[in-house]
Amino acid sequence: MKANIILWVAGIFLLTLPLAQGQSSYKLSKSSMTVSGSSNLHDWTSTVNDLKGQGTFVLTDNALTGINSLEISVPVTSIKSSKGSIMDGKTHGALKYKEYSLISYQLVRVDGIEKTATGYRVKTTGNLTIAGAKRSITMSVDGKLMSDGSLNFKGSKALKMTDFNVSPPTAMMGALTTGDDVTVNFDITLMK
Repeated sequence: MKANIILWVAGIFLLTLPLAQGQSSYKLSKSSMTVSGSSNLHDWTSTVNDLKGQGTFVLTDNALTGINSLEISVPVTSIKSSKGSIMDGKTHGALKYKEYSLISYQLVRVDGIEKTATGYRVKTTGNLTIAGAKRSITMSVDGKLMSDGSLNFKGSKALKMTDFNVSPPTAMMGALTTGDDVTVNFDITLMK
């Protein structure tokens, strides 16, 4: 009986060994992210100037087969508008930056990885936290294993500010009002 248990444990270990060996930690090395929306006067775009991130990815035979973890964080004050510091102040205030200095995303699960002609289509579910409100979101992103061994992911996600208890910013004593809908576009590269 004891010998059977030892053989069983050894068998489980040997079966999981290839997965563990294919697992690698990556850190964000390059990024581009914008947040776009509208107002009653003009459309607007803000650029995220500072992202931090890390994840654990599973590669088997030089192919992406899994993502065990992924965390991305954005300091609220790194979000800058082309409309200037007044708009930045309104945005940072609406996002409650003094109380919640970071926006964060944490992967909960991978819902699918499909091979495409140019890389992968990755479907995910994760938790996005903005202004202290955590919401579950799903995304489909395009992934690619680059020639230098890095991983690149591109995608966009439409969000409503009010879903995160964020009141759309206003200016000029309410004469300028922003819309509730925003779109986040991102292009991130992670390196071992």
